[in-house]
Amino acid sequence: MKKTKIVASLGPNSKELETILNMARLGVDVFRINLSHANFKQCDDLIYKIREVEKELNKVIGIMLDIDGPSIRIDSLKEKEVYLQIDKEIRFYNYHVVCNNTQLSTNCPNLIEYVNLDDIITLANGSVLLKVIEINSDNFVCKVLEPGIIKSNQTLHIKDFRNDLPFISLKDKDNILYAIKKDIDFLALSHVRDEQDVLGVIDMLIENGNENISIISKIESIEGFENLEEILKVSDGVMVARGDLGLNVPIENLPYYQKNILKLANDYQKIGLVATDLLKSMIKEKNPSRAEVSDIYNAILDKCDGLVLCDETTIGEYPENVIEVASRIIEEAETNFPYQDNLDQTFKSKRQDITSTIAYSVVDSGLILDANCILANTMSGYTARKISYYRPKSPILGLSPNKNTIRSLTLNYGIIPVLVKKYNDTDQIVSECINKYKEIMDYQIGDTVIITGGLPLNNKNTDFMKIEKILD
Repeated sequence: MKKTKIVASLGPNSKELETILNMARLGVDVFRINLSHANFKQCDDLIYKIREVEKELNKVIGIMLDIDGPSIRIDSLKEKEVYLQIDKEIRFYNYHVVCNNTQLSTNCPNLIEYVNLDDIITLANGSVLLKVIEINSDNFVCKVLEPGIIKSNQTLHIKDFRNDLPFISLKDKDNILYAIKKDIDFLALSHVRDEQDVLGVIDMLIENGNENISIISKIESIEGFENLEEILKVSDGVMVARGDLGLNVPIENLPYYQKNILKLANDYQKIGLVATDLLKSMIKEKNPSRAEVSDIYNAILDKCDGLVLCDETTIGEYPENVIEVASRIIEEAETNFPYQDNLDQTFKSKRQDITSTIAYSVVDSGLILDANCILANTMSGYTARKISYYRPKSPILGLSPNKNTIRSLTLNYGIIPVLVKKYNDTDQIVSECINKYKEIMDYQIGDTVIITGGLPLNNKNTDFMKIEKILD
C-alpha cells in the first residue's frame, strides 16, 4: 500500500465518470482542476463526479483548484492549437483579439509596458521562443526563434521579468469565491512571490467565512524561492512547480531548487509536492522512460508528500495507466526508504513537545514491532500530521469526526483519512479504532496496531499510546 499521495489533474481525456472512478481505484488521492483551462460549469460537473466516486469507493478524496496568480497567459485561440513557424512575425495586442498564428493577445492589458526590444519570450512551457523586434503604441511584434505548437491559455514568460502584477486579479477573486462556495479542500496558488501574496488569499477566506481550505503555494520563481521560509509559515504546503521554475532558473540548477524546497517544507512540517513532467513520455506512450522512474523514485527518497500529474492525465492518452505506473514506482521507492535513520535524524533536529515525543514513540514502536497500522484519533489533524512528519513505515488511519479535517489529510504522507463519530473516553477510542481498522484494512488475526490520540478530543496535545493485537 503506497503512502506517497498522487494528485491527478483532470482534463479532456479524464473528465468522464468511469475514468475518474478507475483513477481513484488505482491510487489517486486528490483530483486537481486548473481554473486556467476550466470554467465554472465544467468545474461543477467534475466536482459532482468526484463526489460520486467518493461515495462509490467509500474513500475520502480531496479536490484541489488551481488559480492563475500573477501569471501572464495568452487568450483563447480560434483553433484548438496553432503552429508558429520559424522566422514568422507575431503581433501581440494590448486588447483582446481573435488569436491565431499571426496575432495574439493576453490576460494582461498593459503587457506592452513590461517588454523591451530584444526581450526573449517563451510559450508552450519553454519550447517556443520569440524575440521582441518592434514596439508600438498598442502592440508589439515578435519574431519566432524556436518554432512549435501553442494552445489556448498557455503561460507567457518574459526572460528576466520581475513580476510586480497584483497577486489577486478579478478573475482570481471570482475563482477564490467559487472555491469557498464549493467548499473545496485545497487551493493551489500560482506564482507566489512572498507571504503577502498568501495572506491576501487567507484574508479573503476569512472574510467569506471559510477558513477550512488548505493553501498550497506554488514555487515558480527565484523570488518565491528566496522568500520560501516566510511563505511556508503562512501556507499549508508548497508545490515545486517545475514548469515555470525551470524557465526562471538555469535548467541544470532545477534539482538543487527541488531538493531544497522539499527539505525546507519538511523542516517546517508542511506538505511538499512535486509537479511537471513526472511521466511526460506517457502522454503518448504506455510505458515511462527510465529517467522518469528515477525522477519519481528520488523525489520520494527526498520526502515529498505527493506527486502532481498534469498533462499526463489531462491530455495524455492513457490517464489510468499513468496512475497505475506511478503507484508501482511509489511502492517500490517506499520499500527502500531508510525509515529508522530518517526517524532518528528528524527527531534530533528539533526541540520536541508532548505530541511530537509521543508521535516519535509511535513511529519507533511501529518499526520495532513491524506494526501493520497506526490508528491516529484526531480532531484537528494535528496528531496524524505529527506522525506523518516522522515518515512511519506503517500506514496511518487518520480518524476524525470532523469532515473538513479528514479532507485536509488527503495530501499528507501515509495518512488514510476516515470519518468517525466523536469518542468520549480512551476505552471507546481503542475499541472503535480497532473496529475501523478491521472494516477498512485487509487484516489478519495477530496483526499489531498502535493506537494514539488525546482526550478531550479538542485538546491539541496527544497524550496516550496503546499497542494492541488483533485477536478476532
